[in-house]
Amino acid sequence: MPLSITHPVFIKETFTGIIFCLLIYGVVFAFPLLGVFVLLFLPLPVLFYRLKLGRNSGALIAATSFFILVIMAKGVAFDTLYFGLLLATGMVLGECLERHMSIQKTMGLTALIGAGTVFAAYMVYTISQGRTLSALMTDYMNQSLSIAKQLSPELGMDQDMTQKLISSMMIVMPAMFMISFVTTLWLNILIIRKLLRHKGITIKSIEHLNLYKAPDTLVWAFIGCATTLMIPSSPVKIFGINCLIVLMLVYFFQGIAVISFFFQQKNTPVALKGFCYFLIAVQVYVLILVIGLGFFDNWFDFRKLTASRK
Repeated sequence: MPLSITHPVFIKETFTGIIFCLLIYGVVFAFPLLGVFVLLFLPLPVLFYRLKLGRNSGALIAATSFFILVIMAKGVAFDTLYFGLLLATGMVLGECLERHMSIQKTMGLTALIGAGTVFAAYMVYTISQGRTLSALMTDYMNQSLSIAKQLSPELGMDQDMTQKLISSMMIVMPAMFMISFVTTLWLNILIIRKLLRHKGITIKSIEHLNLYKAPDTLVWAFIGCATTLMIPSSPVKIFGINCLIVLMLVYFFQGIAVISFFFQQKNTPVALKGFCYFLIAVQVYVLILVIGLGFFDNWFDFRKLTASRK
């Protein structure tokens, strides 16, 4: 039974969740490069206390933390909106996990809600600013690149190169957002699973992630998106590129699940597993192989999941 909002334990632990969110803010603002990675775990305090204490605690942590952020940032901007999205993501994930939704539904529903919320919020923001979304995003990327140059002077990009980079980034911006957001979801699910295990709690829907398999119909979507790259029409091609990038992430997760499955079957030492995952993270060719492994798993069924289910 959820604790009352006036219960001392509720107040203490909710306050602790807010403190964790503020610590993440502090790292992001004080150490921007490190903050890029720390920010991925902003949904975690909301998610943990949402599952532990109930909906009221998660909502209070998310709302209070966002309010403090707006005060710290002296207004609402792209960064604060994204931070707010991550806080709300903890609530949505908590709702899905509490209802024991499958990992596909949990990830898919949360990603759709997140994308829809961002689009709606940015539309309202652009109207209030009296500028187009493209202009605002261009200014934001110019500002981000300017900060990156200050932090790493050796980049040495001239104005022409900078504009070409911004133009390229604008084309794949929707896919880059979805990749960042879905990766954040996946990492927070992995961590909350370990935290819940430590408390002696198991959620079946996220217990055996190494058995994850993308829906078979996505293969045809992948092939269809690859086909659009040969269509001269620019809008169709841009749509296809963005969808293709997102689908590659889906098959990357499936490839990682296959590797994790065999690591578990062979009782692979932790050091060797860590080295392999590090190699995947830093070597683009290995990453592509993992994506291919996930894609062809639909035909070859490397884990023999179909036979085991029968």
